Amino acid sequence: MLRVLIPSPFVGANSWRPLARIMPDTVVADYGAVSTGDDHGTVARRIVEPVDGAPWVAVLHSSAGSLAPALATIARRLSGLVFVDAVLPHPGRSILDIAPGAQVAQLRGLTTEGRLAPWNQWFPEDPTPRWIADAETRAEFLADLPRVPFAFLESMSPDDTGWEALPAAFVQLSKGYETNAARAEARGWPVRRARLNHLAMAGHPQAMAALLEGLP
Repeated sequence: MLRVLIPSPFVGANSWRPLARIMPDTVVADYGAVSTGDDHGTVARRIVEPVDGAPWVAVLHSSAGSLAPALATIARRLSGLVFVDAVLPHPGRSILDIAPGAQVAQLRGLTTEGRLAPWNQWFPEDPTPRWIADAETRAEFLADLPRVPFAFLESMSPDDTGWEALPAAFVQLSKGYETNAARAEARGWPVRRARLNHLAMAGHPQAMAALLEGLP
C-alpha cells in the first residue's frame, strides 16, 4: 500500500523528504505552494491526481489534517488516513473557525500584503534549530517554506463526512496535539505517542518510520 506523505500547507514538501528517503512504499505529495484563490478542494485535487490510480493511504501532518474531507470526496482509491501531530477534520468550517482567538489575532499580525510570514517566524524564537539538528536538512526545510495567502485560512473544508468511513490512526509527536490525540482515541482509532517534536519526520526520520509502520 502506497503511503502519500502530505505536508501542512504552511510548510513545504521538504518536511517529509527525509522520511521518504528511508521508508519503502512512500511518496511525498509535493502539491506546490498554496496560491491566491486556492481552497481545500483545489489543493486536494493536486494531491489526489498523481496517486489515485491504486489504493493509497494519506499521511497528514499538522494543518494538512484539514484536507481529509476534501481528499475523501475527490479520491476514488483512498484507503485510509493517518494524522501525524495534526488537526482533526472540521467539515463545513475553516481553519480560522477552529483556531483560538489569540492565534487568529497573531496570524493577522503576521500577514503583509495578504500573505502570512513563513511558518518558522510564527514563534518568539525559530524552533527549527532545536527540532532539525542536521544543518543541511534544516536548510532544505527552511528554503521550502511558503508564504500562504491569509485567505486560505478562511477557506471552508467541504461539509462532507465520507472521511469518517475510512480506517484512521493518529500519531502524537508533541504536547500541543494532546487534545487531538485524545479525540482520536475517543473515536476508537489507534493512537501512538512519542516524545519527539512537531517536525520529527525531518529531524528523526527513523523513529518516525517506526511509528508509522502498520498504520492505519
